[in-house]
Amino acid sequence: APAFEEFIATVDLECRVADTRCLPGDDIETVHSALVLGIHDYARKNKFTTAVIGLSGGIDSAVVAALACEALGPENVLSVMMPSPYSSRSSIDDSLELGRRLGMHVIEHPISLAYETLLRELKLEAPSEGRSSVAAENLQSRLRGNILMTISNSEGRLLLSTGNKSELALGYCTLYGDTNGGLAVIGDVLKTEVYELAQHINREREIIPKSIIQKRPSAELAPGQFDDQSLPPYDQLDRILRLYFEHRATAQEIVKTGFEASFVYDILN
Repeated sequence: APAFEEFIATVDLECRVADTRCLPGDDIETVHSALVLGIHDYARKNKFTTAVIGLSGGIDSAVVAALACEALGPENVLSVMMPSPYSSRSSIDDSLELGRRLGMHVIEHPISLAYETLLRELKLEAPSEGRSSVAAENLQSRLRGNILMTISNSEGRLLLSTGNKSELALGYCTLYGDTNGGLAVIGDVLKTEVYELAQHINREREIIPKSIIQKRPSAELAPGQFDDQSLPPYDQLDRILRLYFEHRATAQEIVKTGFEASFVYDILN
């Protein structure tokens, strides 16, 4: 049967003619087709016709939004921007531009007032440059998760979460925050593959703005915060994760491919 599509045919099991169709591979076009089909089927089989996504201005949520629009139709996808005191203006502008290009509805629910109120109520110090505060940083993500789940409940929309496999593997995410959702669309997609998907989506025209693809990844939960301050470079990290998860390689086998032992054990631990 053709990959990732419905078809009806009569098949002669005794024809003794070799099948010329190829099995689906692991190229990015195959990954793209599988994800679109996955969203469409999961929504339909669970009686959802519409979806909601938190749009951050980063590449992960941009790719999920593009896939969702293809699977469900842009008119059925609602994207929500939820800027905090640490959100950059470019993230908001990029999100609006992405929504315009995809033809989906984008709304804004700022969380700054609720965030600052809860900081006072809980007697938490706000994060500052060079000094992190895990509780205060995660509070923003959980506020966003609350907003998205409320929209999901009140409008009957399927919430699509946007965390990638690289971040989820290392716990670089917030429980009850950006992990909220009914379907983790790219939960089995490494960060380097997310970039490949973005390029594939843009193969005919620029749907995902280049500014989103080229920006330095950041959770924007604190001033001057970037992913590479907490995580190894994604190209190195993903090679190790692929060997470990997909090829079932041991730590010693991964080291033999050219990595420092301490680096490998730090990631696996």
